[in-house]
Parts: sequence; C-alpha cells; structure tokens
Amino acid sequence: MYSGSRRIEKDAMAFGQQEGPKDRATILFRADGNPKIGSGHIMRCLSIADAARKQGQRCLFVMADGNFAQTVEKNGHEVLVLQTDYTDMFSESDRMQKLIRRRPAALVVDSYQVTPAYLAALQESCQAENSVLVYIDDVMAFPYPCGLLLNYNIYGPAQESRYRALYQTAEIAPPRFLLGTAYAPLRAEFQNLPDRRVRRQAQNILISTGGSDPEHVSLKLARCIIQKQESFQAFAFHFVIGAMNPDREELEGLAASHPFLILHSNVSHMQPLMSACDVAVSAAGSTLYELCATQTPAVTYILADNQIPGADGFAGQQLLRCAGDIRVLGEDLAGIVLKEAVNLAGDYDKRVQTAERQKAVVDGAGAFRVVESILSLYCI
Repeated sequence: MYSGSRRIEKDAMAFGQQEGPKDRATILFRADGNPKIGSGHIMRCLSIADAARKQGQRCLFVMADGNFAQTVEKNGHEVLVLQTDYTDMFSESDRMQKLIRRRPAALVVDSYQVTPAYLAALQESCQAENSVLVYIDDVMAFPYPCGLLLNYNIYGPAQESRYRALYQTAEIAPPRFLLGTAYAPLRAEFQNLPDRRVRRQAQNILISTGGSDPEHVSLKLARCIIQKQESFQAFAFHFVIGAMNPDREELEGLAASHPFLILHSNVSHMQPLMSACDVAVSAAGSTLYELCATQTPAVTYILADNQIPGADGFAGQQLLRCAGDIRVLGEDLAGIVLKEAVNLAGDYDKRVQTAERQKAVVDGAGAFRVVESILSLYCI
C-alpha cells in the first residue's frame, strides 16, 4: 500500500470541504492503475495534466488505491487515494460530488468500470457547478452522460455516427466529440520531434509489453529468443520492464547470461529509447501512438477485445503490423511476433515508408488540443 495515502487523502478532502472562494483553476482526474489493468489510464491522464499545468491549471488525481500515487506525485501533481474498490465506482459517488462542489474547471474520468448511473450523477453535479465532465472512451458501451467525450484512437472519426446513434435512443444530450489521433494525449517528450533517420542496417529491437504484462509476454519472448538465438543473432533486444511485471526476477536472470537481452527498468522517458531502436514490439495500447510519434516501425499484438479496433486501424493504414491475438495464438504468439519483427527489421524500404506514414498521423500535440477544448467549454 502507498505509504503516503492517508496524509494525501486528508489534504485533498480538505480541498473538497473548505469554505471560501471557489477553486476555478483545478482539473480533477479520476483514473486507476494496478497490476491487473496496467498503467494506461494513469499515463494518458498524466499527459493531459502536464499540458494543463502549462496552461496554469492545478491538477488533482483521484484514485481507488495508491499503486501509482508516487508516479503521479513525481510528475508534480496532487493525489487523493480513496482506498476503495476500483471495480465499484458508484460507491464513491458521494465523495466525488463533494469534490465537484468545489467547482473545478473540469473532471476527467478514464476507467472501463464506469456505469451509466455513476456518470449521470457526476454529470448532474458538474452541470450544477458549471464544470466540464470529460470522459475518455474507446469501447462505446453506452451513451455517456458528459460534456466532452474523447476517443483519440485511430478509428475514432469513423465511429462518430455510432456515437450519435447511441445518444439518439437515449434521453441524454450528446456531448462535444474529440475524435481521432489529433487528440492523442502524448507526453511532452513526444512533441516536436525531428524526422527519424532510418538506418539501413537495423540492429536494435524494442520490446514493450506494458506496465504489468499479465500474459507474461516479455518472458515468453525472451525464452523464444534464447531458444532460437541463431536466427536472431544480428539483433539486440531491449526489454522495457514495467514496475509491476510479475517476471522481473526471471528476466533479470536470463539477461545476466545472455548479453543480447537488455533490460530497461523504471524508464521515465521512453522517447529516447524508441528513437534509438529500429523496430518495436508492443501490445496494442496507447504505446502505439508514441511509436508513431517517434516514427518507429512496429509489430503489435492483441490482449483484449478493446484493442482489436486499434490494431485493425493501424494495420489498415499500413502504420503497424499486427501479429495476432494472444488469446487465440497462446504460446505460438512469441514466435510469430519475433518473425514479423525480424522481417520488418530486414526491410529497409518498408521501414522508411512506415516512418513517413506515422509522422503524418501523430504529431504529439494532442494533449494540448484536449486542454484547449476543456477550457473553451469551461469559459463559456
């Protein structure tokens, strides 16, 4: 458990109870991260929060537990740990509404655990206080009660008609939509990057399997590389080991005896590593947008249903290759992924073409566009 949660909770709840002038320079973020769901929700909210801070906004993160509290604090933002069950968000509604009564500029919610009743309660409170409720979505589960709906995925613009159809059948006013990669909330390190200089002879392959890697993909890939090392001897494989990777010790042991396996732990800045590698392997999550920003040709794989549209969208635009779904391929995924990655590494022309396409899709400024949209609604 995060050791500072009690102190932070006391201080943050004071924000929601104090008397005096309303705090109009605050954006609240409601997001969770843990070994089961990974760090994606936290990291994309951090990108928006960092951009908001540059616009003079104070940011407060509200989380069910303290798994990523220190990560948020290291970025200079405040944290409130609720000590609740992240899967039961409706139980926290009263506490969230107390915070909303402080009239923040906006509340950004990023969780697959939201229910219609939970969001409706928050939206009612936000409307009463002239605050903007923002929901980050990629599954279109129901008509979300909110003022601003963000779906920055590559398939987002094609889904606008489906979103509007959801609201037509419900007594809920449609929000303002922010759809597509122009709104991809990437961190500052992925902004204003120079064009990639594509090396003719690829040597370095990046392996990024997320903050928690619940399917043990890193370990499976490492074992496959060792078993077939004669096929991969021309490459160094750079593994990014997330803070909650369950196989850290075994991976460290394998790397100690195999110098072509290079581990990178506690990586706070991914851009230099992505830019230094010629090809990447990544799960089909938000990392794909960072790979596009760094113009890194990559092979992706699917872990869950919500990743399928993104993987298909990138593959359809010839931005990334998809090796398949681990739930279908099982143990065979590692060999397929590595074969695809090595083939891509050996195709110089393909890597050049892919990098050019990636540059046109993601420019890294999405977080600022999101903040500008939030503040434009708040200022109305």
